[in-house]
Amino acid sequence: MEIKIFLKLIKKRRKTVAGIIMMALILVSIITLLQPLKYSVKSRLLISQNLSGADPYTVSKSNQYLSNLFSQVVYSSSFLNLTTSAGFNIDTSYFGNDYKSEMKIWKKTIEARSVGDTGIMEIYVYHPNTYQAQQIAMAVNQTLISKSFNYQRGGDQVVISVIDQPLTSNFPVKPNLILNFITALILGVVAASLWIYFFPESPKRHPRKKKYKIVYQEIPEEQYATQPSAPINLPTVEAVSEKSREPHGNINNILR
Repeated sequence: MEIKIFLKLIKKRRKTVAGIIMMALILVSIITLLQPLKYSVKSRLLISQNLSGADPYTVSKSNQYLSNLFSQVVYSSSFLNLTTSAGFNIDTSYFGNDYKSEMKIWKKTIEARSVGDTGIMEIYVYHPNTYQAQQIAMAVNQTLISKSFNYQRGGDQVVISVIDQPLTSNFPVKPNLILNFITALILGVVAASLWIYFFPESPKRHPRKKKYKIVYQEIPEEQYATQPSAPINLPTVEAVSEKSREPHGNINNILR
């Protein structure tokens, strides 16, 4: 299909395109609102080593290796246990009662990034409660500083220090409303384009049959006489009977 024809079809069926995009926005909005709102706490740590006699390049690569290592270690169950037992006021019931749910929620709670070859780690903690997010962030930093020897062989040569204290966001950052809105818009446009491409013609609508409604009207009943009425000037029975009792004329009267 040529682009010009395709654009004409989109313009012709713009109501269909707008409807599909609106449906995508509504669906993503419902999914977004069903998720709990979470705040973030960000902190930055610097990993350095006391390697006497080593060149700066080797030290830099070693620091990068350790920052990448710790960025993966923080997701482990052993690190979670060390964090929850670090002496901070962490509500462990938030992570569930079984191992599977604990690990699933923990991986959604924490995020670690290694910043290039600088030896800097960025730690993000996400939680619906800002106080709990602060407590978890401080416990993670303390665990990395005091318990890092459990995951590397450098011993005292590895020094981890906090260069940016935990900072809490002013507003919830998860779910990302702007990103979800843009994603829904893109998905809606793609879905509408595919629909127009595979179904270029709009479905034909059959004309609706007219429905006739029968209306029943009450017709007043006419009163008909069973017999025709007699004329008014006819003599009644009483008049006839009285007349019959009158004496007939006698012969004397006739002779007169």
